[in-house]
Amino acid sequence: MTRTRRPRAEGGRPRTTTVSFSESEWAAIEAAAARAAMAPGAWVGDSAARAAELPEPVVPGARVSAGSAGSRMQRLMGLRSELMEDRRVLRNIGGNLNDIARVANTDGALESTVGQVAQMVARAVERIDRTVAEVDQQVSEAMPQARRSRSRR
Repeated sequence: MTRTRRPRAEGGRPRTTTVSFSESEWAAIEAAAARAAMAPGAWVGDSAARAAELPEPVVPGARVSAGSAGSRMQRLMGLRSELMEDRRVLRNIGGNLNDIARVANTDGALESTVGQVAQMVARAVERIDRTVAEVDQQVSEAMPQARRSRSRR
């Protein structure tokens, strides 16, 4: 599996920082990066940038109030919808690639890059499927917590 870099950002990325990890944290980061077909540094940068864009930052160990549980649920459902849309788009791209390959095969000329792109699309769809399953799990875990909070009112 080829590790990829993050997409280029307009204006580049002139800001850098140094982050230290324990052995277990680094092992988890390497595993997550491998699942995403990314280099560990690219995965850390991408994950940090995404977390920074959340409306409410995730604070490890923070208690969740009924109000924040509801907003967390809304964010999770919104995230799930976005992922499902991304998955749909990738499936369409995969279908288009199959059409291209079919035409190229009839002419006897198929560029090797088409196969590589098709594999990348398949990996991306699998990654999105895993993420959607994880979001579904988090939503199902958050629902009982939200119900308990409402029943205490």
